[in-house]
Amino acid sequence: MIDRKRMKKIRTKRTKAIKNQIEKHEEKIKTEKGRKDTTKAYWQKEIDEKFTRQLEKDYEYLKKNEPRNKKNS
Repeated sequence: MIDRKRMKKIRTKRTKAIKNQIEKHEEKIKTEKGRKDTTKAYWQKEIDEKFTRQLEKDYEYLKKNEPRNKKNS
């Protein structure tokens, strides 16, 4: 039980951090000029491959482990 509670807290915090990172990457796409190793396509690829996939996994975990309503009999 404690482990689930801790993981929920960690994943909730991580989703906020990932959303923040996506915003930073989108800002870089808009403002920065592409370089050899960090082109605009690179920033978009990171968003698409890394961040959105991790967000989906975290949301799935959070949805799966939502507290269930307990009925008092």
